[in-house]
Amino acid sequence: MGGCFSDVSGGKAAVGGGGGGGNVDEAVDYFYRSKGLQPLYTRIELSLSASKLRDLDIMSKSDPMAVVYVKKKSGIREELEEVGRTEVIMNNLNPMWIQKINVAFHFEVVQPLM
Repeated sequence: MGGCFSDVSGGKAAVGGGGGGGNVDEAVDYFYRSKGLQPLYTRIELSLSASKLRDLDIMSKSDPMAVVYVKKKSGIREELEEVGRTEVIMNNLNPMWIQKINVAFHFEVVQPLM
């Protein structure tokens, strides 16, 4: 029984819980593919931009950034979980962010983004 040394991150990576691959559902994805089935989700990439933002800075134009949240239900209450955020663009009221945000899109499931 002895001689088994493992760290938490190594264990999570072994079962698909954080190996750095970027896909949150690696274990589920592997299971579906091993059975010859397609997973019920796909990864999508969001590109964000804005136009005609209000200038709320005093000495210069605003420095906007975007944050994307997804609504999650935990029990009877709803919580917001941050999915990603963009970089700050200095002095710009019509930003086009370079940073893309990757989201798992589940088919036939309503997924409100905020």
